[in-house]
Amino acid sequence: FCGSHDGEIRERTYNEVMSLRSGLGIDREIHCLGYVANEDMSALYSGAVALIMPTFFGPTNIPVLEAWALGCPVLTSDIRGIRDQVGDAAVLVDPRSVESIAGGIYRLWTDESLRRTLADAGHCRLSKYTPDDFRNRLIEILEEAKDRVRSKAD
Repeated sequence: FCGSHDGEIRERTYNEVMSLRSGLGIDREIHCLGYVANEDMSALYSGAVALIMPTFFGPTNIPVLEAWALGCPVLTSDIRGIRDQVGDAAVLVDPRSVESIAGGIYRLWTDESLRRTLADAGHCRLSKYTPDDFRNRLIEILEEAKDRVRSKAD
């Protein structure tokens, strides 16, 4: 896994994970890269079995879009916002449940067909993130807001 472990909570979590990894004897299977420069991310996504990103934050998470762009299937949180972002193009898990996350990882690890299906669905979903689509959705939102303001004024 990669990412910064700066800050008290992240550092404590990182140290716990490293201790657990060592205790389980899986040091060679779990690679902890720390911070990875942007220019190196595409190689990681391209070589990954999946992006595993259980999170409580969203709704638009850039790593999901990056993974889709590089054909990498995604596992992320089944929470409002993220659920809307990914639709059926990701394995959705309860970010508070170790069992849910582990089950999702197992499904991705053991089901190559699922990984291909999710990668294809992600690529299709990513195609909706064009500047024209964004502009059109923004115009629709603004027009709807304008109509609501007018109807309340009448």
